[in-house]
Amino acid sequence: MSLILCSSMDGQNDAFVSESDVGSSEIDKKYSICKKSIVASIDIGTAYSGYAYSSRNDWTKVYTHAWHGGEYMTQKAPTTLLLEPNGEFAEFGFKAEKKYAELVEDEKHKDHYFFRRFKLILKPKLTERVHRETVCIDETGKEFNALKLFTFCIHYLTTSLLEDIYKTIEQSVPMSDIEFVITVPAIWDDTARMFMIEASKATGIQKDQLKIVLESDAASVYCQYMYLEKGKAKTRRDFQDKLIPGFKYMVIDIGGGTTDISVHKKTIDGGLKQVIKPDGIQLGGINVDEAYWKFFCDLFGEDSMKRFKDECTEDYLDFGRKFEVQKRSGKLTTSDNFCIRIHLSLSEILDDKKGIAEAISSSKYREIISFDPKSFKLRLPFSEFENLFKDTSDQIKFYLDGLWKKPELADVDTVLLVGGFSECYIIKDMIRTQMKSRKKHLVFPEESSLAVLKGAVYMGHVSDAVSTRISSYSYGMQKWSTFVPEEQLDSKTMVDQKLCRGVFMKLINKGDEIKPEHKEKFYLDIVKTEKDFFECIIYLSHEKDPKYIDEERVSKIGSLRIKLPNVQKGIVIKIEGEIILLDTEIKVVARELHDLNEFKATFDLLSPDCLYKNKRIKTPSKVLFGESSSQNGLDGQGVNLLAPKEGSFNDCTSPDHPTVAKKRQSPTQNEENESLLLQRELIKIQREWLDVEKERLGIERERLHIDRRRLEMEEQARRVPTLYEAKKWPQ
Repeated sequence: MSLILCSSMDGQNDAFVSESDVGSSEIDKKYSICKKSIVASIDIGTAYSGYAYSSRNDWTKVYTHAWHGGEYMTQKAPTTLLLEPNGEFAEFGFKAEKKYAELVEDEKHKDHYFFRRFKLILKPKLTERVHRETVCIDETGKEFNALKLFTFCIHYLTTSLLEDIYKTIEQSVPMSDIEFVITVPAIWDDTARMFMIEASKATGIQKDQLKIVLESDAASVYCQYMYLEKGKAKTRRDFQDKLIPGFKYMVIDIGGGTTDISVHKKTIDGGLKQVIKPDGIQLGGINVDEAYWKFFCDLFGEDSMKRFKDECTEDYLDFGRKFEVQKRSGKLTTSDNFCIRIHLSLSEILDDKKGIAEAISSSKYREIISFDPKSFKLRLPFSEFENLFKDTSDQIKFYLDGLWKKPELADVDTVLLVGGFSECYIIKDMIRTQMKSRKKHLVFPEESSLAVLKGAVYMGHVSDAVSTRISSYSYGMQKWSTFVPEEQLDSKTMVDQKLCRGVFMKLINKGDEIKPEHKEKFYLDIVKTEKDFFECIIYLSHEKDPKYIDEERVSKIGSLRIKLPNVQKGIVIKIEGEIILLDTEIKVVARELHDLNEFKATFDLLSPDCLYKNKRIKTPSKVLFGESSSQNGLDGQGVNLLAPKEGSFNDCTSPDHPTVAKKRQSPTQNEENESLLLQRELIKIQREWLDVEKERLGIERERLHIDRRRLEMEEQARRVPTLYEAKKWPQ
């Protein structure tokens, strides 16, 4: 957020630039490739939310909205939502805060829903992924569906956006002619991103006009299209001049709820390539707000502060806004003390007990804090105020120290600092000191709090701005491979302790480079049973090298049902497929090569039972042979069984499958020899089948060629009479 009452007063000689100082003609000659007339970005932040937009014809001129709340004017509104008792929308932002304060004063608020800073529910624990039934808890403890909550927010912002566009260009623009870009933190998982897509679709935003981008990527693109140096003419274009193929730089985005880090490398095609997977920590401005509130609870008592919050809502909200200004105002050079004005309503609550002076004298701060009853101001050392930031600042510093140890960052020498909380002089000084010790060049874009919002607009116009991403997860399927005692668990052995079930066969590795619409192929050979279909299941893991599909950090994300041809039991059916990673969804396409049928599925990550701890999965068929084009998932003999039979993971035996028998305790030597002979016979049969299949495909190609030639001759025959009649001989 950018507060009019707040300014940067740290007095340091850093690099700043104003967008107004740069004409669009000076920016790299790029044209918008968006097919819509307008690109609009929406940023639902932890503490503040807003939107920005620009037209296709003048895409570098980005508009934002001014939000008014009493004496405050901001370019983002508080992420605050008020709902009616029946769950319908009431107000958003400053209006929601004002309306709720009035309801509290009239004691009519108890049945309403009042939500603040609810965004962080979308950063769940590993075993609590968000879904359609996820709920939020409001300020009074009442539950409400989270998906509806975010839908209300997006709907309000899009409605306000359409009104703004009409005022700006003096004509209405249909919603269908707007490309929407919604930003999400790097620490969110795919279900949280799908959650935002679902909420957007509920407001009428269509799938083909919606793009989800990482906040850190948007901030990086913003920095790429602005001049970031000011003061010295020779360094004015310093950052832009460095943007040549191979140049790396880091963007630190410190907001209200999260600190996101991205590192990009300029590519030869003019785009950006992620050097490391964008990541971050759940630390930001609201952590300092919590420390500020705890300070007053220690000073005046938790009971008094709770009464202040519950009974004097308007003053309580103003209490937080004033601190927001103080966080960004910087240290005053004329005094070593810091003053905080106490609201009259809080003073009256304390007077019911022992008064402000008595409360201070009985607190642990009695030696350092004084109170002026005439001005109603607390006076404390500035160092005590700075202590409120210490824990958050130290944790961010500790995280960055660990990040710099990565070898990929050895040649990164430029760091850009953006985000609303980055405007705080204490945080800015901490980052400046750390970068100076590491001999890094640190730059501060002006309007850094709008870097994400405006950068997202740029990404809508220049969609290839980030051309290569780093995969956040490993994707794969289940395989059954030859049991290796030294590497695999005894509890997962099957079929005379020769096969290991439930092994994670990777298709895409965590850390792999991914292009837009990334595709990865896989091949399966399925032995036909009495079942008529096969379920192809895709799994996701947060680990780089997952071993089994039932591990704690592995999740089933979707399945594709493939109808099998009507062939004899025991015949091997070949299937080829590919997994496709898009911006907002995951698709799987599979082709059954016997009848040449194709099957497709788009995976939904928002099902309540799609958790990291897998449930029992029932599948009808066994896969005996298969491999990935990117990761060889086969054992030494090429045996690969995908998907367990009916039953739980602890019992994958199947009495009706010809190749899977009841597990025996101690097989004899004759049984082992017989098993080996059967395996060799199976391989021989499969080779013969492959030869037959090749011959069949050759005959099929020849038949298609004959049919095509026949159609050409029929077409030629139909045209002959017409040509003859058209040509008249002279009489």
